[in-house]
Amino acid sequence: MECEKKLLSVDEFCSYVGIGKTKAREMLANPCCKYAVRIGRRVFVHKELFDEELKKNAKFQLIM
Repeated sequence: MECEKKLLSVDEFCSYVGIGKTKAREMLANPCCKYAVRIGRRVFVHKELFDEELKKNAKFQLIM
């Protein structure tokens, strides 16, 4: 049984979205960011919440 990861590291998030680390950390540092998960000093991205936020804020309707 294959299990898809729910939390992405910053590096994985950068490759998933196609942005650099600086921009990713800037996005995740925003207090309004709902998809950032902090565990100790480490920051992860909740993939499902990010996808929902992306669909909600998209200018055009995305079909995934």
